[in-house]
Amino acid sequence: MEVGVCNMKVDSVITLDNDISCLLLEKVTYQNDNYFMSVVLTKDNEPSDEYVIFKEIIEGEDKYVEKIVDDTLLEELLRLFTQSFKDMVSGLNELS
Repeated sequence: MEVGVCNMKVDSVITLDNDISCLLLEKVTYQNDNYFMSVVLTKDNEPSDEYVIFKEIIEGEDKYVEKIVDDTLLEELLRLFTQSFKDMVSGLNELS
């Protein structure tokens, strides 16, 4: 389990305890918990080809993340992230 103290907000960069940085790309709420799709950043702060889904854990004033590894939960979260992305893209069509 990777855990790091962080400021959980889309478009922000978090640094985990193991000094790996991730850019938070999208947020969904599932069963009253917040989950973030993120991309791991290289040492040059460029996006890599590795993506991770984190669960936000709040304990008092502290916020942490936990990497999701359960396949069933990952499938459900990916479905939610996909729907969220479709909703964002359909909103772009209305701007044209």
